[in-house]
Amino acid sequence: MAKKKNESSMDDFFSSMAKATGGDVLNEIDSVKYFIDSGNLAINYICSGRFIDGGIPGGKLTEIYGPSSSSKSLVGSNVLYGCQKINGIPILLDCENSANKEFIKKASHCDLKRVLRYTPQTLEDVFKQKYTSIDYIRKAEGKDIPIAIVYDSISVSPCAREFREIKLPDGYTEADFKRIVGAHEQPGERAKICSRELRKLNTVMEKNNATVVILNQTRNKIGTYGNPETTGGGGAALEFYASCRLRTQTLKKIEEKISSKSTRTLGVYVRVQNRKNKTHRPFISTDNVQLLFEHGINPVSGLLTCLLDCRKIEAKSAGNFTVNPKLTDGKEINFKASVDRNDVPIEILLKCPALIDATTEQEVSDYLAPFHNAINFNPSKDVVETEVRSEDEEDLRLDEELN
Repeated sequence: MAKKKNESSMDDFFSSMAKATGGDVLNEIDSVKYFIDSGNLAINYICSGRFIDGGIPGGKLTEIYGPSSSSKSLVGSNVLYGCQKINGIPILLDCENSANKEFIKKASHCDLKRVLRYTPQTLEDVFKQKYTSIDYIRKAEGKDIPIAIVYDSISVSPCAREFREIKLPDGYTEADFKRIVGAHEQPGERAKICSRELRKLNTVMEKNNATVVILNQTRNKIGTYGNPETTGGGGAALEFYASCRLRTQTLKKIEEKISSKSTRTLGVYVRVQNRKNKTHRPFISTDNVQLLFEHGINPVSGLLTCLLDCRKIEAKSAGNFTVNPKLTDGKEINFKASVDRNDVPIEILLKCPALIDATTEQEVSDYLAPFHNAINFNPSKDVVETEVRSEDEEDLRLDEELN
């Protein structure tokens, strides 16, 4: 009995000390206070270990990177919509100057009147814009409203010194260069700027309930053996400071035949892998997340793999699955699904809402409603799926054809 009293006294001591010195007792804090829906239940799970109430970790830095045309911008625009769904303020840093409002409205269901867009020209301007926007929102709206900033993309932003080079006259001299630009390029110039700014950004995000999603492109290192892949911006600092890193890769194109020689691309199937995660278990991946350019993201695509991963369902035989009886009060619920399609029938989610962490059928219906067109996409007989080769595979194929 004396021991319990002593433990209670120590608990009181830790609580009073935390209050007096401005700290927290570890068991009283939430590492992530909220998540921002990505529009896809599989991506939500990969990021957070949760489905309908999961997604991009709030108040943290997330990097989404991959080859060109691997749907990073489309996923990023869905994060803007996810921010709107929790009554937050979404901000797009459109450094590629490529945002298409009609595409974003169709593909991500955003209310365009409630998305702020900025086009900062340099890396330094990008970070300054983040700090300025966060500071303004906090003063105007208080500190509880969520903020989500999608930076598209870090790979295209020059540093201020590089940007001054465009002001050089034709036939400029070294004196002109020194006067206008100031100095020549230094090794790791952009990476050093990112390292300096990301140190500050993490502190600003934590104190201001702000979430930052940085989109990045992959490049191939020249003359490197083994895996030549590197990212186009941010250097090693971005990888270090990111709480979550998602790697995207296009697997297939969904194409409609227009004639015997031409096609129209309707969408893509994407692989998403979590390469780093401080919120959930890392190195989880799923294939065939379906992204349709006219209808947006299919929220149940890629879901089958994730439900198997968390053992909410079990494979009985090829194409046949059963729901974990703990989720059904002991009732046996079986269903059929295609491993290749990697999705789950909507009627099963409605019948067993606990599969995606919902409590009622209505909650599932409400979540899926905005994505109705993507879920019910019914390709005609003229639509085909073609595999997408990586640049290395395509170069090898061309060499083989030439030889």
